[in-house]
Amino acid sequence: MPFASVLALGLGAAAVVAVFCWGLYLFTKQSEVAGDITAAPPRAKRKSTFVLNRLTELIGRPFLGAVRELVGEERQESIRLRIEAAGRPEGLTVERYLQRKTGEILLYSSAALLLFSRDQTMLALLALAFVLLTDAELLLKTQQRQDDIQRQLPDFLDVLAVSVGSGLAFRQALARVADAMPGTLSDEFRIVLRQMDLGTSRKDAFQALRDRNSNESLGKFVTAIQQSEELGAPLSHTLLNIGQDMRRQDAQYMRRKAQRINPRVTGITAATMLPGLLLLVGGAMILGSGVDFGGVFTG
Repeated sequence: MPFASVLALGLGAAAVVAVFCWGLYLFTKQSEVAGDITAAPPRAKRKSTFVLNRLTELIGRPFLGAVRELVGEERQESIRLRIEAAGRPEGLTVERYLQRKTGEILLYSSAALLLFSRDQTMLALLALAFVLLTDAELLLKTQQRQDDIQRQLPDFLDVLAVSVGSGLAFRQALARVADAMPGTLSDEFRIVLRQMDLGTSRKDAFQALRDRNSNESLGKFVTAIQQSEELGAPLSHTLLNIGQDMRRQDAQYMRRKAQRINPRVTGITAATMLPGLLLLVGGAMILGSGVDFGGVFTG
């Protein structure tokens, strides 16, 4: 059977499955309630979900109960922390993540097996790589958020130190600065404030902030805040000192990032320019050698 016919047959089957799952979803749809009010900051509007992610969530939905029992509570907590570190992209929850991963494994593995059976190895490997789509998205979002936090932290701490030094209480100053300087870091501190409003102690709320983020500078800030609270040191002076340290660390972070990017730029430049350079030099040498190509090809 020609490959075009196989591909058309596979796409037709996928469309039938998608329509069936969508109809099943509409038939069984129920109202949804957020599961963790302390973890998600208020958002103006949730971004629309990528079409492949919607499809895999629909496919994995019937298997959610069995998958949750198989994964276990400890693994679900690890998944929740990863989602929080990525900033809950598309309003993702642990349940939706499990549905999406189950659907990815079923859909893309089936497509890969079909392509393997048709001796389409490269396309099969490409389809199999889509199993990691959600994890790759979470990893990229997490790295982007940590970069944003590293960039925003020094200015945020400077303004916070001025606000505390002017006589505002730390909690009130934190809320005011978070409203005045919107961004990733402000979203994280709004979560902290919301948790404290719901009865979480300051120490536990900031500890949860450190657990959600892998940024070293933010971790040092949380440690300094906790030590200042325990030792009774003036908070405004502590914040100023932390801000100065963060600026030095931010400069070092940017230098390290530039050093990591430099080999990539060199590799891309070599990969794009070297073939053309070889063709140019080789062609000039061949043309300058005076070889009679007409005689070579005609014998």
